[in-house]
Amino acid sequence: MYSSSARRPFRRLVPLRMAHGRTATDYSGQDYDECYDRCEQECGEEAWRIACCSRVGKIALLVMSIVLLYLLISALTPSEAHTKLQDVNEPRPGINLTRANQVLTALCDAYERGDVSGDSCNRLCYDRNWLVTDFYEGHKTVVIVKDGGQSAVYKSTKPFMEQFSEPKEHLTDSEFSDRVVDVVNDELRLGWPKHYSRHLMETVWPTLLRTKGAGMSGADRRSLWALLNQPEFILFRVLPLTRVTPKLIGTCGHMYQTESLVAFKMKGYYTNLKAKILVHVMGTLKLLYEFLDEPLQWCDVRFDNLGLSADYPKRFVLMDGDMVYTKSKLDSLLKGRPCETDDDCKIGDCTARCTSSMVCSSRSNGNLEVFCDKLVNKLFANQWSKNNKYLVACRDTGRNITTRLNELRLTWSWNLPDV
Repeated sequence: MYSSSARRPFRRLVPLRMAHGRTATDYSGQDYDECYDRCEQECGEEAWRIACCSRVGKIALLVMSIVLLYLLISALTPSEAHTKLQDVNEPRPGINLTRANQVLTALCDAYERGDVSGDSCNRLCYDRNWLVTDFYEGHKTVVIVKDGGQSAVYKSTKPFMEQFSEPKEHLTDSEFSDRVVDVVNDELRLGWPKHYSRHLMETVWPTLLRTKGAGMSGADRRSLWALLNQPEFILFRVLPLTRVTPKLIGTCGHMYQTESLVAFKMKGYYTNLKAKILVHVMGTLKLLYEFLDEPLQWCDVRFDNLGLSADYPKRFVLMDGDMVYTKSKLDSLLKGRPCETDDDCKIGDCTARCTSSMVCSSRSNGNLEVFCDKLVNKLFANQWSKNNKYLVACRDTGRNITTRLNELRLTWSWNLPDV
């Protein structure tokens, strides 16, 4: 305790000013000596006296206590980001991990026997210590594994290699290349000339680019032939310039590895971001219409089939390409098909009319109409503005669809020139 003589010099000091110009004595309602007596008893150190005797000091101490408590709780509680990281590394609940491992094991066994090949095989089959995070088996088999901290997505229409037909034996390299051109032309109907078969072969089997002049082994042919039996593989591999399909990372046997996308699943709170979502929808629609002189026809339009990639701004990526066709291909599937009613002239969202000749016409609706019906209208419901040209193209149905599309193309050229 300080003696009274030790405290007396403080009496000659100007009283400490507090908030609103009040002194410590004014605020405490006590004699100046009595205030310091209490501070000495409660705090002991001169530095704490002012804090104890002032409103500002007490508030500061309270704030410091709260901050310290928050830091303590944060240190003891796992962060949300860490929790999410752990969740990403865990298999999705309910998946058949046994079946997923059977698919991968059979593929790697075939690779080690030399029956199949591919530029993704060595990494996939190196130690077989797979961390499978997702598995789907339906119209397509999809296995997602963690590889070096990143997701690797492997897809195929069938789970096992032996379920695919094999190419005919004793074909020369030239004859096999011609067969490949025929398959690709049948799927895309782009009329790839056979005198450019070497370029097409290097496109569908990039290993040939690194082995100039070398032929394909039996494993190479079996693997490529199985891949060419899958329309989505042909679309992703041959038409990357569409810029709305995921990149192909590599292949192994009958399975092809695509880039990992962030699946877009429409949620209620996304309505707060609907303006940005609309831009992405229109970016995708723009690219479908502008692909060469063969507009791509998408017949399975829904938000669940859309994904996001950092490499593709202002657009969605089509995660499932099984029902994406060139215009010529879709015409070959629809036009001339026997029918009794218009219901016989449908392929997913792509519809045609049953003519008086009882055969289907070419597609009667277009991508714009389907996008508006299944994406834009669901996103905006009855809310729309005439100032938004994208919404006008969907809602102003009193005008001709060609006129609406032409105006939309003009809007794209101004607002989405970089897409």
